[in-house]
Amino acid sequence: MAKEEVLRKQALELYLQGKKEVVIARELGLTRQWVHKWVKRYETQGDDWYCSRSHAPHNRRSTPTGLEAQVIETRQILFQSPYLESGAYAIWHRMKEQGIVPPSVATINRILRKHGMTRKKVKYQKSGVEYLELPMNTQLMDLIGPRYLRGGKRYYLLTIISNDTRHAGVYPIPSKSGYNITQSVISFWKSYSVPDFLQMDNELSFKGSNRHPRGLGMLLRTALELDVTPIFIPVREPWRNGVVERFNQLVERTLLLQKHKDFDELIDHSREFMEQHNKHHTYSTMQHKTPLELDEDIFPLTPLREDYILKERPELDSIHLNEIHFIRLVRSDLKISVLNTEICVDASLMYTYVEVILLINEHVLLIKQDNRVVQRFEFLMPLS
Repeated sequence: MAKEEVLRKQALELYLQGKKEVVIARELGLTRQWVHKWVKRYETQGDDWYCSRSHAPHNRRSTPTGLEAQVIETRQILFQSPYLESGAYAIWHRMKEQGIVPPSVATINRILRKHGMTRKKVKYQKSGVEYLELPMNTQLMDLIGPRYLRGGKRYYLLTIISNDTRHAGVYPIPSKSGYNITQSVISFWKSYSVPDFLQMDNELSFKGSNRHPRGLGMLLRTALELDVTPIFIPVREPWRNGVVERFNQLVERTLLLQKHKDFDELIDHSREFMEQHNKHHTYSTMQHKTPLELDEDIFPLTPLREDYILKERPELDSIHLNEIHFIRLVRSDLKISVLNTEICVDASLMYTYVEVILLINEHVLLIKQDNRVVQRFEFLMPLS
């Protein structure tokens, strides 16, 4: 028997002995109202008067059958679309767009659970090591692939997304050549906006080549020419590009589940996907707004001029912006890698993240922590 139920019985025994409720309350260290409640319960109810009752409402309001059916129907329509999400927030927005007063998101989730239409989410566990915050007006970039069309033709997808608005682009490319990657990025900047920073992982195609490890490739030269600062995330830590990685998952379970008869049709489907995503997809972390709605709220867009012609090899010594940023985790060996070059840093930086800034024209590598330069190295670079 629970302790609470024992107290209720003790209170009743004292009451039956003729003691007043206020005295019983004082002896047991309880309130007079509590004693009165259980005495009344004894007088008006049966033998189980001392047992606890459920506090849940007996007449719980149920969702009208018709509204529940509309939720399920909307879910099925969204689920069948090759480009759209079909979770509770997406259902809520779609019903509202159709002029239907939707139930709450919590109620939609309850309906989905009832009909076995939910996915289990993996809880994110934050690392204990301090990481650098991304600056405003940053775009994140990644590659998906290789994938194969019917008949074995190989392709990749270049994905790029604004960290501030989630406005995104998806570009099928036949190979990971510097030209294909850079051309896709330029297409996004012409149709959307040129950022201040472009963050990416350490994919060789983004940097240049192993043959000339310190010789910058077409993407980096073009970004610098357009005053965009490249940022490389830590090696083997793809979650540091989490926004574009989650976007890639959306691409995988929508666009890439479609059948594409050839490369041209894949391009058409990618354009349709981009339009649907930027117009309709909402993010809970962005006040449940679509990318197009957020584009109007954040800051003025600066599209690249349409007549911009991609150069094969912009000269670095004529470029005003000459910085490339690398974020690196310093492990126990105190070595970090920058453009295939190992640098040994100070022991005080062990097990911390540092920001490495390459000043190209000065041939200098700066090691920064908390916006303070802690080390400086010579780093010779070919400028032609």
